[in-house]
Amino acid sequence: MATITISRLLGSEGAAIAEKVSQKLSYPLVTKQTLEKILEQYGLDHLDSFYKAPPRLWSRLDHETRHLVSMLNTVMLGIAKHGDTVILGRGGFAALKNLAGALHVRVQAPLQTRLRKIVEREGSDDMRLMEKLVKDNDRARAMFVNGFYDADFHRAEQFNLVIDTGLVPVDMAVEWIVAASRISDASPAAGTYLTKDIDEDPVLQETIDKVLAAE
Repeated sequence: MATITISRLLGSEGAAIAEKVSQKLSYPLVTKQTLEKILEQYGLDHLDSFYKAPPRLWSRLDHETRHLVSMLNTVMLGIAKHGDTVILGRGGFAALKNLAGALHVRVQAPLQTRLRKIVEREGSDDMRLMEKLVKDNDRARAMFVNGFYDADFHRAEQFNLVIDTGLVPVDMAVEWIVAASRISDASPAAGTYLTKDIDEDPVLQETIDKVLAAE
């Protein structure tokens, strides 16, 4: 039961790679929207605003947001228990860092490569604005992972596979990830727990399974 997490920098084509991997393996792709569908059924609907909050605010979390933090971790474990999934972003690599056999991938590219992609996507020639967009996004991702999991988003050793799409084409990256996932699934790396060890609330697990079945 493979679990693949894909972390990426804006403009590195990580989302496109994640989608292609999920299609090739016929695994559901877990995105921010997927997590929101699950959390909303429990009355938690401010994941996006929490993601964008600066870490100084996270030290003063109210009860509702603390509940969101706890629930997101629990949902990540439930997704891993479901198995055969591709999780895009949201600190999946950190949430599941101790899961034996999970494959953690980071997709990155040089700043100028990423800027070209963003300019193409946004249809803007304001390079200063686009560079600010990219750097602000990088900062938000790093703050989220640090504030949520006390982890460094940029430490390569947290990942099993780091891919630079400034050099590696998207389709090749997809093939590498698929091949690595099969190796990881057949010969799981050491971890502190297996998916069978995850003790998930059966009602929540049923909710997760239903949402993933529809993805």
